[in-house]
This record gives sequence, C-alpha cells and structure tokens, in this order.
Amino acid sequence: MSSATIAGEPTPALPEGVRRIRESPFGNGIPLHTHPGWATELEWLAQGTTGHGGVAFDLGLFGDSPVGPTLTRWEMLRRELGMPRAVHARQVHGAEILEHEAGPPGLHITSGYDGHRTEAPGLLLTVSVADCVPIFVVDPRHRLVLLLHGGWRGTAAGILPRALREVPLAARVRLHLGPAVCGHCYEVGPEVHDALGLPVPAGPAPADVRAVLARQAVAAGVPADAITVSEHCTRCGTGFFSYRAGDAGRQLGVLGIRP
Repeated sequence: MSSATIAGEPTPALPEGVRRIRESPFGNGIPLHTHPGWATELEWLAQGTTGHGGVAFDLGLFGDSPVGPTLTRWEMLRRELGMPRAVHARQVHGAEILEHEAGPPGLHITSGYDGHRTEAPGLLLTVSVADCVPIFVVDPRHRLVLLLHGGWRGTAAGILPRALREVPLAARVRLHLGPAVCGHCYEVGPEVHDALGLPVPAGPAPADVRAVLARQAVAAGVPADAITVSEHCTRCGTGFFSYRAGDAGRQLGVLGIRP
C-alpha cells in the first residue's frame, strides 16, 4: 500500500500503468455509461453503469421508490440491452459471490450476495450502487464475467481477490472500476483506513477505494495495463446518484454476455 502522508490527499495512489477512462453514453433512451474500449473490442459484452438520467432513473429495489415504475425501468434496461434474464441480490456489504446459469427470462432476485458470476449468454448480472464501486471482471478467452459490489467493507473482506480466484488465469482478465465516490470526496474515519490496510490517520481523512481495489488486482496477478478506472465521481460529478450527497436513488452496474 501507498506510504503517502495523509494530509488531505487520498491514499493510496493508483498503481503505475492503470489508466483512467471516461465512459461513453449508450443512448437508446437509457442513461447507461459504457466502457468505450470494451464496447468496440468486446462486442459480445453488455456492460455499463446507469445514471439518474436527469429524470430519476432510479433502479433501487429496496428503497422507497414505487415498485411499479422501478420495474418498468428494469424492463426497459433489459430490453435495450437485449438481455432476456437479469439477476440481482439484496447486498450485505460482504464478499459472497453467486454463480448463475441459464434460466427463465425476467428479473430474478436473491439475498446475501455482493458478487455474481456467469458464463451463460443472455443473463445480465447487476449490482446496486450509489457511491460504492461497481467492479467489472471479464475473461475474454473463456467468455466468463463477474460483477461485484465494492463498498469499503466488501473491499476489506476481499471480494475482488476472491472473485479473481474464480477465473482460470488472472493475468488474462480485463478489469474496470466504474463510477464511484472519488478519493477526494470519500473522507472516512481511522477504522476504515485500518480495515483497508492503509496508513491510519489520527482522524477522518480521504481514502480512495478504487485505488485499493486496483492494488488488490495487481497483487492477484492482473496486469496494470488491463485495469481501468472511471473518471466519474458520483459525489462531485454529475449524472449519478450519490448516497453521500443525500440521494435515495440507486444506479446499477450491469454486465453480461449477449445472447
């Protein structure tokens, strides 16, 4: 981990070779932000992070939003991406990962998982975020995809290293850390720094969870040049729900293999 002094700058720094990118709009009437490189290089992939779209495109299933309109937005998302089946879980900020196989169409919900894995075409993995990190892991050779919810607790619990042990060879994966609260906006207490393996400050100080995740990935064998980090901050940027900014809505990270 970085040994940078904590004095208003987030720690740790990104590993050398990791690139920052800005997602491209998907269009087609849904506020979906997609990895520009993956969209051209991995045409078989459905991937992105939704935003609020300026009209509250809230996809949270466990908040106060009316269920009917929320499910209509879910159906719109699946239809525009051409994915018959979607899976979601009530997340617990843990490190459990559920494997999914082909099944009937529609939205299927479970509980207690913060990660999903599949090799089945037509199945859209989803995680709910509003400052936490949507973590996209793709093994192009085996057409295997994993999508993780990376809050600080799940990051500290090792959800990403656990996911990388589920791919045949970490050195061949592509990894993207999507829109999330940036290190400058994420001021947290000493206990969070300690849990993340960072130098422990005397009081609240900024921490960069995406940089922690990038370093975990490199330590697990993912080449730094195969890792990208979104330029978007959900808190100080625009277009996304932010829990820290007082938003009740949730966006989704989505990932799947096109049918």
